[in-house]
Amino acid sequence: MRSFLLSIGLLALLSAPTAAQETRVIVPDHPQGVPVSGCFRANQDLFGPYRLTFCLDRRGTYQVRGGGVSCDGRLTWNVSGRDIFVDLQRTSCGRGRAWEAASMECRHVGGLLGAIAGRVLGTPVLSTLRCTYRPTVRGVGPRTFTATRV
Repeated sequence: MRSFLLSIGLLALLSAPTAAQETRVIVPDHPQGVPVSGCFRANQDLFGPYRLTFCLDRRGTYQVRGGGVSCDGRLTWNVSGRDIFVDLQRTSCGRGRAWEAASMECRHVGGLLGAIAGRVLGTPVLSTLRCTYRPTVRGVGPRTFTATRV
């Protein structure tokens, strides 16, 4: 009985994910993947004067600033191959305004800065993402933008 319980405990320990595991995105020249984490800022405004910044970490967050609004929301994300899928939750911006739920698909954009940083640090980094933002608002089409690490 004791060996049975020990076997079950060992199996549970080996199958449990560790906090140190990183989510990785597959990019050319790095078949084991590149760690995905950090914050990125859109290089252009979305839907008028609004600028998006988002953080891909354990507790994903996003911020929208501009046009007299300041919105802070939550997001969830996951990686599949070379793609990063992000779901932004609806959030209140105060004064009767809200930022609507949306989804994004992002992919690493290779660049000289990322390659140099990867060589200096010894680890490749995602420095630029190309994202397609898909709002849930009827009649509003997707927007494609680039976002750089902040």
